[in-house]
Amino acid sequence: MILVSKMIDVELKGVQKKFGSNVVVENFNLQVEQGECVSFLGPSGCGKTTTLNMIAGFLEPDQGELIIKGKKMNGVPSNKRELGMVFQTYSLFPHMTVFENVAYGLKLRKTPKTEIQERVKKVLELVKLPHVSDRYPKQLSGGQRQRIAIARALVTEPSLLLLDEPLSNLDAKLREELRDELKRLQQEIGVTTIFVTHDQEEAMYLSNRIVVLDHGKVEQIGSPWDIYNLPASEFVHTFIGKSNRLNGTVISASERDGIVLRTNEGLALRASFKGRTFQSGEAVSIYVRPEKIAFSTGTGGGLQAEGRNEAQGRIGQISFLGSYAESEVLLGNTVIHVRMPSDSQNRIWTAGDTVNLQWKPEDVFVFPGKGNEAHG
Repeated sequence: MILVSKMIDVELKGVQKKFGSNVVVENFNLQVEQGECVSFLGPSGCGKTTTLNMIAGFLEPDQGELIIKGKKMNGVPSNKRELGMVFQTYSLFPHMTVFENVAYGLKLRKTPKTEIQERVKKVLELVKLPHVSDRYPKQLSGGQRQRIAIARALVTEPSLLLLDEPLSNLDAKLREELRDELKRLQQEIGVTTIFVTHDQEEAMYLSNRIVVLDHGKVEQIGSPWDIYNLPASEFVHTFIGKSNRLNGTVISASERDGIVLRTNEGLALRASFKGRTFQSGEAVSIYVRPEKIAFSTGTGGGLQAEGRNEAQGRIGQISFLGSYAESEVLLGNTVIHVRMPSDSQNRIWTAGDTVNLQWKPEDVFVFPGKGNEAHG
């Protein structure tokens, strides 16, 4: 069998950007394959939009190489990069109709009128808005305006689509609908896409791979599954999803037997070995996600002979959140969040009940250092 590697559409080699003495992007290395959707994810100020603007040609890197379709783009103007861009704000021309807005880029390229008609019609059908071509932006809803902004970016048939938080100005329901549309469009057209967001759920839903950034540095690059289940650092684990934290100390650690821990509350726990080396007596932060914990019929005595982890606590409150219910369980002064599907079984538990919790060693993550407080 012959393995055919995909073409690399975008490559960043040691890219760096400073504003004054502040390093905003540091030693950024990435390859984006043809047809892939890659998200830049991180908190405000992490460098994701700055990196996108360098790819777009709005900013120049201070160091490193930026390559698109095999061609070095350092110093090449934005309008020579054959890319489409969708911004957080719709950036539609208010005095132009929808048709004129979408056709604008084609007119700048002196595309023949008949071809403009055909391509605008085709792309409006693609975003399911062929009936609004004669309307003005002010006559459209927020979701329709963003669809038109996407259509305008796609009509020039770019080799690369850049999306800068395009859903952040929409309400929750509309965001979900347009997120579905974006995924459908990206897969249908097959255009290489780079998506900037601070919303982890959007990144997980839309991306083939996610680049997690913090303070200008790449913390991890991986599939949504890897980012969530195999975090490379404590920052990645705590930024993606929700997690319970306990502070504690390593009792023993080995690749064969795993890691035995004691929390500051005196609870003995076990974690599977995940490649990190720890020393006996080392202070650590211990994490387990709410959905990995279940109510059990055990004794709640900590580390059990079978290797599972158990603890006993009291339910503080239960919150119903649609598809799941989340319980806050008090272990002394520490709150542990437990998330389970909201089926009929959960109705037997009420606030004030004493419960036993159980979770597997492989669902425990251990990181060096000691935090100041437990949080979910």
